[in-house]
Amino acid sequence: MPDHRDALLTQLIVGPVDVTDDQAVTLAREHYGLAVRVTRLTGERDENFKLTTPVGTEYVLKIANARESPAATELQTAALLHLERVDPRIPCPRVLRTRDGEAGVRLRDATGAERSAHILSYLPGRLLCDAVPSSAQREACGRLAGQLAHALGSFSHPGARRAIVWDVRHVRKLTEILEELSTFPCQSLARMFLAQAVPEVEARLEGLRQQVVHNDLNRRNILVDPGDESRIAGVIDFGDMVYTALIADVAVGCAELIPSDCFDIACANQCVSEFLRGYQATQPLFEQELGVLTALVAVRLFTNVVVNEWYVRNNPLSRHTAAQEPQLLCTQVEFALKFLRQGVEQ
Repeated sequence: MPDHRDALLTQLIVGPVDVTDDQAVTLAREHYGLAVRVTRLTGERDENFKLTTPVGTEYVLKIANARESPAATELQTAALLHLERVDPRIPCPRVLRTRDGEAGVRLRDATGAERSAHILSYLPGRLLCDAVPSSAQREACGRLAGQLAHALGSFSHPGARRAIVWDVRHVRKLTEILEELSTFPCQSLARMFLAQAVPEVEARLEGLRQQVVHNDLNRRNILVDPGDESRIAGVIDFGDMVYTALIADVAVGCAELIPSDCFDIACANQCVSEFLRGYQATQPLFEQELGVLTALVAVRLFTNVVVNEWYVRNNPLSRHTAAQEPQLLCTQVEFALKFLRQGVEQ
């Protein structure tokens, strides 16, 4: 097994045995004093359950992947508690304490593996991926992202000093991941992308501001008000938090707000500008950071394609995501390369 998998990809391998609904019910009752019915939710690494009490109060139970360290789970709960203290206006989940006053619990699954679990409040709203995109919506997402980054600027945790594949500064590692995907279409185009992206990112990220960031503001992790889809109702899933360059987090938000059917550079640039306008209203960026933004957006677009294919092939039973048609993969890689080149040429 390649060494890089230990550091970057092991956590993306889903366990062979699920926690059962009955076990989730028992955990909620014994550790939190809650009588609930459960509905299983999807998740890239964690097992997630929606919990509903007899009076209709809703929560989310998150049970970490057995390969994830306790520090990574503690990072999420510590960050949410920090946000509750420093800026309670940010619409993110609240941590429910156990009967013993703890922020989470440890349990053993059917394989004997020890895992971390915690319960959060359930945020109502419509997933951004199910909403109609708009300029006002993208700008609102940018404002929220800036507000969130500003609040996390005073947060630190040892669990954030980790290597994860979704951190765009690790673009060089995608070369090794691509080698595992021997049947990945348009290999030459993908390698052309990496040949240009790796030196561009590595040369320009050094010396830029770093802090703990959310790192995953995608359309499944942002909720909007069903009555006004330009109003952000919540941000969820802090599982990809990491200490990295601040501008890397901005790039993730920009890339994820480009519609999935947008393969026009002018359209994509407009989406990035709208997100960026909202972001800078709450968290101004420096010229050096903006100089590498386009390249980092391209890296995130490319990472989404390559890592998704790796994930599907290594987790064939997962319900979280599905493989894509070869032609669409090639279109996405080609678009990421075009986006990258405009940044390199600036």
